[in-house]
Amino acid sequence: MLRLKFLVVMGIVLVLSSCIKIPLPDNTPELVDLRLLGDATPQLDFSSTGEFDLNVIALDEENTVIRLSENQVQVVLDSVIPSGGSYRVQLVDVVYVQPSSAGKVKVALLLDSSGSMSGNDPNRIRVSASKEFIRLLLSNNRLHKAGIFDFAGGYGDANGDGINDYYLRVLQDFVYVSDTVSLFAAADSATESGGTPLYRSLWYLLDYLYNRRESGYGHSILVLTDGEDNESYPITSDSVIIKANSYGIPIYAVGLGDTSYIDFSELKRVANSTNGVFANAFEANALENIFNSMGFGISQGYSKVISKITPIPGSGSLIFGKIKVTSGGNTLTENWKFAAP
Repeated sequence: MLRLKFLVVMGIVLVLSSCIKIPLPDNTPELVDLRLLGDATPQLDFSSTGEFDLNVIALDEENTVIRLSENQVQVVLDSVIPSGGSYRVQLVDVVYVQPSSAGKVKVALLLDSSGSMSGNDPNRIRVSASKEFIRLLLSNNRLHKAGIFDFAGGYGDANGDGINDYYLRVLQDFVYVSDTVSLFAAADSATESGGTPLYRSLWYLLDYLYNRRESGYGHSILVLTDGEDNESYPITSDSVIIKANSYGIPIYAVGLGDTSYIDFSELKRVANSTNGVFANAFEANALENIFNSMGFGISQGYSKVISKITPIPGSGSLIFGKIKVTSGGNTLTENWKFAAP
């Protein structure tokens, strides 16, 4: 009889346990900060695939980037203007972009020293933003390296590298980011004069960085400009893309200014075509936050969230939505938008 009662009780327990779903523990880090690295970006073949990228930085309480998986991400479509049908967005993939397998990076920071910077950045926020970028790298790993360069800042060949300083001036050659005295002084020395030989400068800087590549480091360029190239002939954006890809050096780019008046489409294409990221700073006050995010992405990596919209909106359509990320029991949301190419 005792055995029978035991079996009955066990049977009831088994039935009840099969009906009750016991949640599994969430071992993911708690999400405390969510931001988009750069702009939402339609892929180069968007007109035929409808696919676009959201580069996401999710941070835990220790400012460590969280590597996201598909089940942590939800991409939501809010609206398409003009409305032309029943649109929907689906998540395609989440890919983690890792800047260096060894955890160390060597970054060339290229600043625009053209005359227009005096009007577009009168308070020289690009200087404090550059310092913030260096501090961010330093907080992640003292073994990261950085160099600071500019274009249109002067003439001659001060460092004897055979390159006219107007096209590429070495303000500070590559040093460990712990050498903040030298790096900060270099940022302070950026000027405002001349035109915009953007692509010629990138062309030379790619060679300069490639010829100084180091084993165990991931190499990249972060460039800031407030205008379109006007002094690089015969070097073009395509020339830069081809060289960057042959060297395996991604170009991260920040375009400063109102895109209603400045066309950054070529610079955006350079970034997207070299596995980099483009970000628009509508005004100079946005530079510090953007450079901070670039620091996280370039040093630790980021999650590339690939999504697809169907049917594919026509060229010029404005597409608005949000991305929701959950980790460690916490959910945060960021808005996104882009124009269909």
